[in-house]
Amino acid sequence: MNEYYNKRKISYDKSFENKDFNSNLNRFIYWGEVISVNDDYKGGSIKVRIPELDNLISDENLADAYPLLPKFFHVLPKKGEIVRIFLENTKYPQRGRLWIGSVISQLQNIEYDGILTALSTTNLGVTQPQKSIDTYPDAKDVFPEDEDVAIIGRKNNDIILKENSTEIRVGKHVNGDVYKKNKINPAIIKIDFNNNEKSETIIISDKIALLSHDGKPKFRSYDLDNEYKNKIFETGHPSVRGDVLVKILEVFKNAIMQHIHPYHSVVADPSGVILDLEKIDFENILQKNIVIN
Repeated sequence: MNEYYNKRKISYDKSFENKDFNSNLNRFIYWGEVISVNDDYKGGSIKVRIPELDNLISDENLADAYPLLPKFFHVLPKKGEIVRIFLENTKYPQRGRLWIGSVISQLQNIEYDGILTALSTTNLGVTQPQKSIDTYPDAKDVFPEDEDVAIIGRKNNDIILKENSTEIRVGKHVNGDVYKKNKINPAIIKIDFNNNEKSETIIISDKIALLSHDGKPKFRSYDLDNEYKNKIFETGHPSVRGDVLVKILEVFKNAIMQHIHPYHSVVADPSGVILDLEKIDFENILQKNIVIN
């Protein structure tokens, strides 16, 4: 058992100093730096250094902190980020620690917000916050609006719940530039229930595969790395542009019903609908970037 668990010693460091430090002795919520997220049991426990409590303790002897959120919501902070720590018993600050975080100061820092900047929007900040993401015109709609409910991923993706609308987005901004919205090829699933009480679903992407487990060819539903995804798009069946197919079938119907033979055993007169048949580009029927099986 960690030798510090039963000690009631509270050491003091000025890193996160409040003006009225005496009140700190009654606190049960602290800020701390994430030192390690390694957990052999994958239970979400991490090691966090709280300056006011841990400045006499080595990294390997830091107490474990356990996730405050249930496992239904999965998120882990990164080493060097800040989390909030709740103490179950302030008499024994080295045990019963619960963490919640990461503390992210501003939306543009969602990928990583280190110890020097994470508190920039609080009264404990040692650096000034950056300009608001809203001040960058090219970043409009990259992040959820104030009235939205959303889950934001670390890497260029999110799920946004709007009024009567849900959007799942990947590639919402230009890779490597969170300040510039991707207007060329984001992947989006947009689900709406409009004012006419009609539901609508739109799927947008460079390539789309609609696959069945029992389809032919049969594809696996796991380990979908880039090589296997390429296989799906190369060997899956291109979908059909229905309106183009109908027009072509109309030409065939007219050709069968209206073609004229000058007399017996002579080919049909090469005019009218027969010429229309010769002009058909059958490749135009296929949408090769949408495949099925």
